Amino acid sequence: MISAGVRVDWVQLALNLRSRGGLPLSRASVRIGRHRSFLPQLARGEVQEPKFSDGIELLDLHFDVCGPELTKALLK
Repeated sequence: MISAGVRVDWVQLALNLRSRGGLPLSRASVRIGRHRSFLPQLARGEVQEPKFSDGIELLDLHFDVCGPELTKALLK
């Protein structure tokens, strides 16, 4: 469970999905129901923090693709 005040390194999450996920960020964006430019923008830091529901989808996808250790490492 993530407690209040925990920050997520969203840029690293996107980079991990690209390097470990074996699929382009544009396809991962569509997979979570967003426009194909969403995750590339997140990786470049153009999106500072996703809305809550997108964040949950991203963390779930990251956990599935990258595993629990890398997902835990994203939390600050």
